[in-house]
Amino acid sequence: MMYRFLTRAVGNAAAYGAPAPLTCRALAGPSWRRVLVVVFGLLLPMIAGAQPADPRSEPLRISRQPEGLAAVRHLQFFEDTTRGLTIEQVRAPENQSRFAFPDNPLVGKESDRVLWFKLQLQLANPADAPQEWLMLVPTVSTHDLQLYGPFDANGRAVAPPVVTGMRHPWATRPAASEQMAWIFRLPESGTYTVYFRAESTFARIYDVSIWKPADYLESTQDKRMFDGLSYGLLLGLTVYGLVLLLVFGEALYAYYMLSCVCGLLALASINGHALRYPFAHWPEAAGVAYTAGPALWAICKLQFGRRLLRLRHFAPRLDRLVQVFTLTLAFAIPYANWGAHPLWTFRLVQISVVASTVVLVIGALVAVRRRYWPAVLYFFGVAMLLAGVGAIVVASWGWIAWAPNQMNVSQAALVAELIVFAVAMASRLRLVLRSEQALTARTQQLVEALGTDALTGATSRAGLQSRGEEWLRKEQPFALMLLDLDGFKGVNDAHGHAAGDAVLITMAQRLRQQVRADDVVARLGGDEFAVLVTGSPTRETLAAMATRMIDVSTLPVDYEGRSVTVGMSLGIARYPSDGSTLASLLRAADYAMYHSKQQRSGPAYTFADDLDDAGMPQSEPARLLR
Repeated sequence: MMYRFLTRAVGNAAAYGAPAPLTCRALAGPSWRRVLVVVFGLLLPMIAGAQPADPRSEPLRISRQPEGLAAVRHLQFFEDTTRGLTIEQVRAPENQSRFAFPDNPLVGKESDRVLWFKLQLQLANPADAPQEWLMLVPTVSTHDLQLYGPFDANGRAVAPPVVTGMRHPWATRPAASEQMAWIFRLPESGTYTVYFRAESTFARIYDVSIWKPADYLESTQDKRMFDGLSYGLLLGLTVYGLVLLLVFGEALYAYYMLSCVCGLLALASINGHALRYPFAHWPEAAGVAYTAGPALWAICKLQFGRRLLRLRHFAPRLDRLVQVFTLTLAFAIPYANWGAHPLWTFRLVQISVVASTVVLVIGALVAVRRRYWPAVLYFFGVAMLLAGVGAIVVASWGWIAWAPNQMNVSQAALVAELIVFAVAMASRLRLVLRSEQALTARTQQLVEALGTDALTGATSRAGLQSRGEEWLRKEQPFALMLLDLDGFKGVNDAHGHAAGDAVLITMAQRLRQQVRADDVVARLGGDEFAVLVTGSPTRETLAAMATRMIDVSTLPVDYEGRSVTVGMSLGIARYPSDGSTLASLLRAADYAMYHSKQQRSGPAYTFADDLDDAGMPQSEPARLLR
């Protein structure tokens, strides 16, 4: 027990500046010396008012860790307010004293500044020398990153400095990583010091880690697969939006397609792929894409949302507010690249994105209250995005600790939002289709009520019945011709229903050319037509008219460069000799028409009064007038 007590006192004395050899010799000396050591060791902390040495000042003992060795707790930093210190000036004693350990390194507000970092390293196992190690600085937004060292105990750098960052071509990346990583060697045991300088609009304390290069490459496989899946989905959604745009030609689908394209550009820039692939030798373009991509994506997303939610109709005030956010973001794009205060502009973009997303959430709720169901899906999509983007924004403002996986959450939220939007557009298309079907049915009802056939422009069944009943009430004599096209089913089977429609339209036009202005040409349905001939035309006049109709029906109909031909069978009934009601006249004409179809010689028309009506079908008028 006494030995522990004395050892503890010696430890306190050594921690506060007493030379360790002196205290050890005192313990080995006479008893009075031992008492002095004990008193000195116990009273010195109270006299000095100091605390024990910070354990973070001990060098980071590096060894292989499959998940990487966290180094941020051993990272010291200071801000270079002059933005011009060199490595020699930083290593001078007056600047060495400026280095300090942050209290909570991963919680801090991003700002436009220059930071110097210092990290002391030591091999945990000297047998690992001189293997390669990788120091990861998880950032893609740093404009300029300068890495110096490692410096040995004599101040000699064992490797040349490395200068990389967003302002430099991709070839400057020493480890060819999207994140900024540096490969170094520790040639032997001992303490080494690494310095790096970070200049960025979003400068902060970085979650630095030490890796074996092979372990780091293996750890990035999942991230690469995730990025590839995200990009593939965005490309697929872009094609989906393009197809809808080409088919329907609405601005809604153009903004959706552009949202996918700009979202892809934003993610590629934030992940570092824009600088690695399309702009490997053009870092300025990569910088513009990094700042413009998110703002353009937000603009397109806002315009898509206001159109999908029909804010102009459901919430005009919110619609105007969305337009204000759009103009703000449009102004921020050039200012962020060429203005005097880029960080302030980025803050404005962040606030605009979050605030406009909240506005769209409110707009979706308003549309849902109006029973506009596509807004339900839109609400869930934009709510997911708000959660994902919010994590990045609050971390950049220093409200929560920064973690690299927060970007993955935001990326997943962006892709998921666009997928949900695609489903919302499909729901909108179904809604529009149902509305158009209802409108078509209503139009058909109105057209029929007006007595016009929608396809051919001839009189409809209702119009025929209305005109016939009117003439019957006035006891005005007239003749009824019932016509049926021969071979029409073969036209539909061989050339399609569009060809059949073309034949019907042409036949209606030809029939109108063979009658007088007061006569009525009607389509009863399918390939059946009827003609009401006013007055008391003679049998010879009706026969000549029927012959002309049959002749023009046999003329070829041109359909997409092909000649389509049909024939015609015709039955004729006259009022009042063949019937006193429209139904009886239709029955008589129908019977005569079928007789014409069955006979293989003679004219293709038949008068009802030439036939015996004993076998005349009784149900035909109901078929023709329904």
